[in-house]
Amino acid sequence: MIRIHFSAADLGRVVFPAEPAPLWEAALAARALSASVTGESLSPVARRWRQVAAPLVSPSMRPLLKLIIPAGSFPDFLTPTVVASGVKSAVELLSDTPTEVFRDELDERFPRDTDPFLHSLRSGDAAARQALGTAVMDFHQNVLAQSSDEISRRYAADIAQRAHTLMHGGIETLLTDLHTDVKWSAPTLTVRANKSLDVHLRGRGLLLYPSPLTAECIIDDDPRRQPVLVYPCADGLDTEPHDPDADTLAALLGRTRAAVLRSLVTPASTTQLARRIHISLASTSEHTRILRAAALITTRRSQGTSLHSLTPTAHTLLMQNS
Repeated sequence: MIRIHFSAADLGRVVFPAEPAPLWEAALAARALSASVTGESLSPVARRWRQVAAPLVSPSMRPLLKLIIPAGSFPDFLTPTVVASGVKSAVELLSDTPTEVFRDELDERFPRDTDPFLHSLRSGDAAARQALGTAVMDFHQNVLAQSSDEISRRYAADIAQRAHTLMHGGIETLLTDLHTDVKWSAPTLTVRANKSLDVHLRGRGLLLYPSPLTAECIIDDDPRRQPVLVYPCADGLDTEPHDPDADTLAALLGRTRAAVLRSLVTPASTTQLARRIHISLASTSEHTRILRAAALITTRRSQGTSLHSLTPTAHTLLMQNS
């Protein structure tokens, strides 16, 4: 069992990522493709995805796959905290990982000198760093891109469910209902696992990360950042694209504006929102202006960035039209 120990301060610092993180998505998807990961460790969605994705893997992506440990875990350096958005910024941060971090984490998880690439990465070799960055970028562009819409829909649907639970039941209800493998008994969150581990948050809070690519919970307790608990996305969520002929929300608001509203179950900046919906920044600004005037979203400006969020009225509207 994994026991995550909370203080009162930690309960106020339980958060979700604003959108799927590129490096976490790459690591979880590479894990799902690993031959050593059993079917029990994957959700039905992940098993179906693996059948489609496996033929798309090319030799350039092997450096990423080599970092998946036979037990199904991966080094912490593969998922650093990334402030800037986008795959490119994330890959640049990964490539700039200090040599001592590569060395320490690889020594902890892999036998020495068993693979030339891992040996070069341990040494901080520039070519090995570049190969890892290329592997992640190619994996995103040629494998994950083929299923990014479905993954994003399932992620957003889970976040919407958690937001509803939080609004109506509070943080302890959210933790109680998170997953069947997770039990909350204040002040400890117990996660079923094959290992015994105590994680003391000590004011760092906890990042909750839903994923459709795993059937089991994964804990990442890197002391250099906020701990992360990856859990399987909730089952039974309506994540299929809405039929335009039967979409009452699209009939009310227009198809694009309805897509903007649905996307904002996870708050987003104007740039993030434009990328999610695949529309221009100018169009995004116009749609958010109209939705804000209709009291369906709020917009908060911070350090030159506009962050858009749903109002309670919008949450109710989405629940009635899901």
